Amino acid sequence: MDAVVRTGGKQYRVRAGSVLSVATLDAQPGSTVELRDVLLVNDGDSVTVGSPTVPDAVVVAQVLEHGKGRKVVNFKYKAKVRYRRKRGHRQGYTRLEVSEIRLGEKRAESPRRRAAEPEAAAASGATASRRRARPPEGFAGRAEEAPAPSPAPRRRRRSETEPEGETEGSTQE
Repeated sequence: MDAVVRTGGKQYRVRAGSVLSVATLDAQPGSTVELRDVLLVNDGDSVTVGSPTVPDAVVVAQVLEHGKGRKVVNFKYKAKVRYRRKRGHRQGYTRLEVSEIRLGEKRAESPRRRAAEPEAAAASGATASRRRARPPEGFAGRAEEAPAPSPAPRRRRRSETEPEGETEGSTQE
């Protein structure tokens, strides 16, 4: 079951078990929050669109943590008058984990993580990160040899370009 929720002036598409960062909410970490501003619910069989919200639809989420985002630097500058102002800002956020989506009597709860999943992934040979995985056999990739450097251009001697005694800027009187 999917839903679209509005909180903090933004809309988020959520699903049971998903983790999202929203504008700071007034709730303690570990507590649960009910988001009642549900704009759309897709339960697999039908899609319910609210006008503006879906009645009896609730998204229940658990507060994981509060934090601050990356710093945004505001720098004002005017040339030739020595005017400079530098300000930084870090937007606060609350990280939520959606535990269930309710639409009247219907519920979609987050799937419980099984301990056997990591073992099954290790047995199948899947890696956590594809960046460090070995390339497949027969893959050429980058060439092993670097191309030979081209020879430097030959310097011409003065005698080859100009006859003796007739250099530029010299006059014979």
